[in-house]
Amino acid sequence: MPLFRRIRTAGLYLRAIVFEFRWTLLGLAFVLALGTFLYLHTPSEFETHPRTFLNALFATWMAMLAQPINSPPTTWYLNLLCGFYPVIGFVLIGEGVVRLALLMISKRRGEKEWMTVLASTYRDHVVLCGLGHLGYRVLEQLMHGGVPVVVLEKVADNPFVTQARAFKVPILIRDMKEDQALIDAGIQRAGAVIICSNDDISNLEVAIDSRRMNPKIRIVMRLFDQQLASKIAGALTVDAAFSSSALAAPVVAAMSLHTSVLSSMSLDGTTYVAAEVFVEDSSKLVGKTVAAIEGQFGLKVLARRAHGAAAQNVGGHVAVAAGDTLIVHTAAEHLAEIASAGGRKK
Repeated sequence: MPLFRRIRTAGLYLRAIVFEFRWTLLGLAFVLALGTFLYLHTPSEFETHPRTFLNALFATWMAMLAQPINSPPTTWYLNLLCGFYPVIGFVLIGEGVVRLALLMISKRRGEKEWMTVLASTYRDHVVLCGLGHLGYRVLEQLMHGGVPVVVLEKVADNPFVTQARAFKVPILIRDMKEDQALIDAGIQRAGAVIICSNDDISNLEVAIDSRRMNPKIRIVMRLFDQQLASKIAGALTVDAAFSSSALAAPVVAAMSLHTSVLSSMSLDGTTYVAAEVFVEDSSKLVGKTVAAIEGQFGLKVLARRAHGAAAQNVGGHVAVAAGDTLIVHTAAEHLAEIASAGGRKK
């Protein structure tokens, strides 16, 4: 992590902790200021020199610790101060120390109090709602890309929660449909929200809430019905609505033909894949040029691996031979066709 980012993060941590203890600190500041004022403006026959601000502040602090510097106090109001300040000090200081200790324990155990403080330090991050199979895979990809993420997951004993903790990201065990849960996850400061639970109605509700709380946020939402996803994306200003089953179906079909899918992406509602296609002896592709294959199947041949050698870029004039492996880029819906033409790998 760059030095500037570490300094900024440390500053945000300090700010979050100060905010967490704001009422305790304000109360302490008030009673110290009041006691300092009274001591500063009260002459004492026990002192040979005028009392300074620091002397008065020290006297107030000692009174809060039940150890007044003047015994007995010289005025009636200092009598009251020395009588009540030990109780006030016990409440404010004791409560603050206990809460700070609990917060440190919460940090060590990764509990919700510390996770909320940690999430409050994030800016321009992604709020990931739902940590199921899809949510965890999305989290992996975001972390590999160095994208800051705050996770909202409703089920505390979800097995993916334990795995996700290894990424050291804030994981809030909260219901994503609650406004306060989204606020604690920093939805108003986030750059995007990815909603990928398996409940379409809940996903839709969170998308609407996210847009209401942050009109500029980018919303990516999972829906099982691809047709409904397309309609909602246009009607509700959702940036991207997708059906995971629709995205996966063409890839799974191609895999059944012994085609190795290297990567996939979605562009304007169409899923594209990069895949390896093995050319059998009986394949219809044998003897055809790269340009002819590209024209027939509407794809792009990225590289060719001949008989297990390293993949090489190829020109359109190169003829494909049996035993070759073609690395192609094509729409997922066309992948099964090219895989079938290549033949079944033994």
